[in-house]
Amino acid sequence: MHNITSKILSLSLGLMPIMVLTVKHGVNISAAIILLTSIIVLLIHFPVSMQLSNKEKVLIIAMLCLPLIILSDVLLRGFRWRYFDYYARFIVVLPIYFALRQAKVTIKPFVMGILMGAVAVGLLAVYQCYYIDALNVHGFVIKISFGNISLLLGMMSLASWFLIDSIYYKKIFFISCLLAFFLGLTASILSGSRGGWVALPFFIALFFWYFPIQKLYKLISVLLLVSILASTYYANDNVKLRVDLVSKEFNHYFSTDNFGNSEELQVSSVGLRLEVWRAAWLMFTKNPIVGVGSGEFNHTLQEKIAAGEVADIFIFDHAHSVPIHLLAITGVVGFIGYCVLYVGLLYYFYRSFISSSNNELQYLSFLGLMLVGASLVFGLTNYSFGHQVNVVFFAVMVVSLAGMISALEKKQA
Repeated sequence: MHNITSKILSLSLGLMPIMVLTVKHGVNISAAIILLTSIIVLLIHFPVSMQLSNKEKVLIIAMLCLPLIILSDVLLRGFRWRYFDYYARFIVVLPIYFALRQAKVTIKPFVMGILMGAVAVGLLAVYQCYYIDALNVHGFVIKISFGNISLLLGMMSLASWFLIDSIYYKKIFFISCLLAFFLGLTASILSGSRGGWVALPFFIALFFWYFPIQKLYKLISVLLLVSILASTYYANDNVKLRVDLVSKEFNHYFSTDNFGNSEELQVSSVGLRLEVWRAAWLMFTKNPIVGVGSGEFNHTLQEKIAAGEVADIFIFDHAHSVPIHLLAITGVVGFIGYCVLYVGLLYYFYRSFISSSNNELQYLSFLGLMLVGASLVFGLTNYSFGHQVNVVFFAVMVVSLAGMISALEKKQA
């Protein structure tokens, strides 16, 4: 019975990367299947060992800290539960981690899920671009999430080269990883979502420093990737327009003649973000310890506009940036929780990466670093914790990777 449930759990892990962007409500369906399977595994293995290593304790604290801060804020400020809803996902997914620690899982379905997910999302993007609407490529989720996650799946596919020494059909696997990478990148480019492209320097640096190949090959690979990106910029008018528009709108926002011009800001994505960030910063400076409250951002923004402190812009429910929004609504207290989340997760995956020479462990740890780092960068220009697909994908992938790492480490001990 244990072997059967372990195999089912292993297979279920591949569903998230495959379904997240290519199936309507795919992120919820796959998360529910993984969570339900995990609960069954825990019941079969009951009583479950709760003996944790130091880095595992850091992981659990990291996953709990920010949600508990948001919960406290909600309880103390009017019981507006919907503002805790998405953060609760970080707690709800923890049974997946503990189930994976108990089960004898194989990573093959997960690896195949990432490759198939990147290929599928690339093909879907090409189909939507050329047969439906070239300016509205987003799969079954919002455009920003589609662009960010497809880019991440592409990069994760490239990271599968960590496993090439243990693969029998090396050439086929090499080409499959490369194809999945290009299709994931293609999906991100066709979406036109610029927020994810900011993470490209992070991905390049991560591969350059930690990928297990000779430095010469690393340098050649980085130069090749940069050349591909540069060629895409100059060859694709839409990409060039989107990138150039950032610089133009940024300079336009700070120009003396247009600073604070409401009509100009309404049609400027960059200008709107900068003005909302300024408003959020004003909220933080007046309430630096605990912020204005989870449910008060919209109302406080309206007050700032009415008082003439910020331009008369479109009213948002968030600050279009995770750290800036948390500073505004929960102050320094919430920002500490945000830091604990990312620093704790990065610590777990980095310790796992440097403490093992096993290909599978290094692969999973590298993916963890990539996932957490990318989420951090994505959240700088988008309130990713305000979109269910982002939160659920991130939370489930974190505990899946960490759980498989823990299981493999126990197996080797």
